[in-house]
Amino acid sequence: MAARLLIPILLVLLVVSHVALASIVEETCAKVENISLRKELEAFCVTMLQAAPGSATADTHGLAVIATNLTLVNYTAAVGTIKDLQRHGGWTDGQQAALATCRERYTEALNAMHSAIHALATGQKQAYEDNMIAARRASTDCTAAAVAADKEESPLRKVNADAEHLTVVAMVIFFLLYL
Repeated sequence: MAARLLIPILLVLLVVSHVALASIVEETCAKVENISLRKELEAFCVTMLQAAPGSATADTHGLAVIATNLTLVNYTAAVGTIKDLQRHGGWTDGQQAALATCRERYTEALNAMHSAIHALATGQKQAYEDNMIAARRASTDCTAAAVAADKEESPLRKVNADAEHLTVVAMVIFFLLYL
């Protein structure tokens, strides 16, 4: 009789724990939106984190690690996209200068991201914050360079927006560790 009850109880516990673990992403992302005061970040955060392996079983620290690593991947892809645009050619002098600025800023941001990941792994709060702020400047400086070069929509608009969103999400999740 006890053996018959054990399996249903284990199944119920498994389902309940899965629901609880799945909701940590949604709960964390709701906090990201509330703290950042940016309504568009909750859906972005949920989509980003749910797509990442390990997020369903991660705690807040684990989500901070995942978000920071995703930010590094995004910045690496941004450098690749900029290089491709530069190789494609056909840009005005102002656009070429903007692309050069963007490439320089995102390359600098990669160094800051590596330092931020190290700081996160070793519990260096101030170093993490400083490096993430430095990395975040890549998207804002690139956007400013693109606007100054050309009044039309930048080919890096989405790259910069994603970089900005990822960086803010990672920073806010990290901040949640200290609340």
